[in-house]
Amino acid sequence: MKRILIAAVFIVSLQLISCTNDHSQEQDNAKNELEGTSVTQHTEKTEIFMEYPALVINEEAKFLIHLTDLKDFKAVKQGTLTAEFTNENGNKFSIKEDKPARDGIYIPTVVFKEAGNYQMTISLVGNQVSDKIKVENVIVYTSENEVSSKDHEANSTISFLKEQQWKIDFANEPVTKRKMQEFVIATGEIQAKPELFSKVVSPIQGIVLSKNNGGLKTVGSFVKKGDHLLNISPSADASENIHRIKNDYLLAKSEYERVETLYNKQLETEKELDEARSDFESKQASYNSLVDQIEITENGYAVIAPIDGYIEQIHFDLGNQLDSGQELFTILNPKRLILKTNVPSSHFEVANNVTDVCFKPEGFNSEFTISSLNGKKLSVGASINLQNRTIPVYFEFNNPKKQLRVGMFTEVHLRIGNKEEFIAIPESAVINEDGLKTAYVQLEGEAFEKRILKTGIIDDGYVQVLDGLKVGERVVTEGAYQVRLAELSPDSAIGHGHAH
Repeated sequence: MKRILIAAVFIVSLQLISCTNDHSQEQDNAKNELEGTSVTQHTEKTEIFMEYPALVINEEAKFLIHLTDLKDFKAVKQGTLTAEFTNENGNKFSIKEDKPARDGIYIPTVVFKEAGNYQMTISLVGNQVSDKIKVENVIVYTSENEVSSKDHEANSTISFLKEQQWKIDFANEPVTKRKMQEFVIATGEIQAKPELFSKVVSPIQGIVLSKNNGGLKTVGSFVKKGDHLLNISPSADASENIHRIKNDYLLAKSEYERVETLYNKQLETEKELDEARSDFESKQASYNSLVDQIEITENGYAVIAPIDGYIEQIHFDLGNQLDSGQELFTILNPKRLILKTNVPSSHFEVANNVTDVCFKPEGFNSEFTISSLNGKKLSVGASINLQNRTIPVYFEFNNPKKQLRVGMFTEVHLRIGNKEEFIAIPESAVINEDGLKTAYVQLEGEAFEKRILKTGIIDDGYVQVLDGLKVGERVVTEGAYQVRLAELSPDSAIGHGHAH
């Protein structure tokens, strides 16, 4: 692993040195970078990172304008750029570039005729992105003698060039305050909703003949309630038993109707009516149970699907001899599921009062929330599991796109207290380094700084930051590991601020 990391750092170093040389060639006529200016600004659509030398009247100056499309943090590859300069007297002029010098970079050459403080308005028009950016305080001097020199100071910033950012999955966003809520961590398991789960058993003895089951459903097939699942050719005893159950039901029904008629004429007692009714209801229940499971066909008896759902398992083979009560199919309708949450008994009050939870099932990177899935709390267990000292809490919820599976284990966050505003950043921005939680802040377009964080609660994919960041700073949310590699590189072109 150590060799792989060293190799990765070495490759990044070589690439960044190459990019650095390209920049140096483009700025061959520019003043020393320390005497020039760099600007980083963000609009809703675009990030501009611009560098230009000390500006003196009647001298050519190259503006190195990096433009990033914030939809995907990739280079702006096409579009017409117009830069208009307006001084405090209202005098203005403009220059135009029809396309970038190379992906993401426009390099207009500007000659100023008047000294002063200019406002620069950059207009970009293109199919990829169109935007307008205003840059204030572009200072132009009358002579080089007015330009103050700057001493080179060592710094701890990390240089990670735009060309490198554009090549990888990279993103950043401003640190903001978010409403967050504390939670208790528990474990959970996704279970089937009882009325949407069924094990189909054979109601009779018989055999599954291949010739009578040519259209047999397969695992994964969707069936509707009442659909024929398979055809059973009954044994002689089974056929006789079915006829007996039907005849018993019809006789009991006829007898109950006869006694009821006589009772209404006061020719039978109430006791005799109750006995006839009880016998009829018993025989009716047996008959209804049978007809709910099978239907008479010309080839025998068809087993009927009791619910809408998907066939999860088939427990027999064609040609099998079946016994009454033998399991045939497992059918599940996953449109609505149950989350059984195992809450530590030390948080009994939380278990009793919680109304909403977040959960992240195994195999998923994203979280789900019961309330957002049209869910609700069903019940709290009446006793504690003595083995793991937990209390079961049950929630019911919709299963979007049928993507969650019965039997999945999940981490559960039970929300407690009220939501409050905290400084927070996405979980993806936090890097664990030797037990420390860190993040990388973009100081300007190509300069970054590592911050050690003190973190708090995690809620809905965001981490509370107690110390280490301020609102408005831009933190790297994708590509932080590559920035870390740049920091670890021993090469002077990386890790010491700008290298242009």
